Amino acid sequence: MIDIGIMGGAFNPIHSRHLMVAQAAIDQLDLNRVIFVPSGEPPHKKSGLLDKEARFAMVKAACAGNSRFEASRSEIDRPGQTWTIDTLYEFKARYEKKYGARQKVRLNFIIGEDNLPILRDYSRRAEFLSLCRLVVSPRATCDAAALERWQDELPEADMVILEAPANEVSSTMIRDWIDQGRCVRYLVHEAVYRILVKEGYYAPAQNHAFTGKVKRRTK
Repeated sequence: MIDIGIMGGAFNPIHSRHLMVAQAAIDQLDLNRVIFVPSGEPPHKKSGLLDKEARFAMVKAACAGNSRFEASRSEIDRPGQTWTIDTLYEFKARYEKKYGARQKVRLNFIIGEDNLPILRDYSRRAEFLSLCRLVVSPRATCDAAALERWQDELPEADMVILEAPANEVSSTMIRDWIDQGRCVRYLVHEAVYRILVKEGYYAPAQNHAFTGKVKRRTK
């Protein structure tokens, strides 16, 4: 069995929890690799979304030091709006062609438990879940009983729950901290941190570059 992990999202920006969860999935489920797929033109584009090439560059930098991590341009290069279900079909076809009848391929879609309501309400949910095993990463606010309820609400899912330390690091937190002038060095990969500092991403408009230094508070 060839087990391929797929982790999609805006990665606006990619941070330490993304990497920690991906490694946990490799360790616990014996995945051959985890492919990080930054979104190109997501259907529900949020304000403050960095350019797709900038986000891809940070994902690629974060993956460079791990032989089982891979940064994919699948959605970056796809014209028009990008949907995750199309990405699953693409990877399914690619790996089945690569391995043919020699070995069975299984896609493992890694998702945070906070995104399960979106999947539950998705009109093509059954089709989506037929393409992959669902690998759920709990957040600090999600207990075992809540996850059991999710298994009831997603009856079509082949679902497994990761064991990963709970923390509240998020892309929103990273952006907010940078906006406030706080240092995010240990919340992101070192290579990502260097890009954030060099390019000044997410810094207030009046600051042309994020220096990594904490602002002095005025009395």
